[in-house]
Amino acid sequence: MFHLFKKKEKIKRELPLGTIRKEFHFEGNVQNIGFRFEVQSHSMPLGITGYAKNNDDGSVTAQLQGSEKNINKVITDLQNIDRIQIDSVTEKEIPLDYYENDFYILY
Repeated sequence: MFHLFKKKEKIKRELPLGTIRKEFHFEGNVQNIGFRFEVQSHSMPLGITGYAKNNDDGSVTAQLQGSEKNINKVITDLQNIDRIQIDSVTEKEIPLDYYENDFYILY
């Protein structure tokens, strides 16, 4: 059989001490304004991995993995962008993803 496409191996990473992962649920004016791209652009320079995705109800879900200080900075920065109106944000700590190595926008 032909093996033209090799399956990419997932490599378990060693994460820095103090790494956490949180899931955030944002409600308000958070779709059709570049919100997911803002989450990504504020997360990546801080070494935060995870993803942001739109939900059918007009909200956005994001998972952020990194230091608590950096995650809090991203959330604070998002709340200070004029075109974004976050009416409510809920968060919960979730298990770490040892295989993730980037920040993605899910469609």
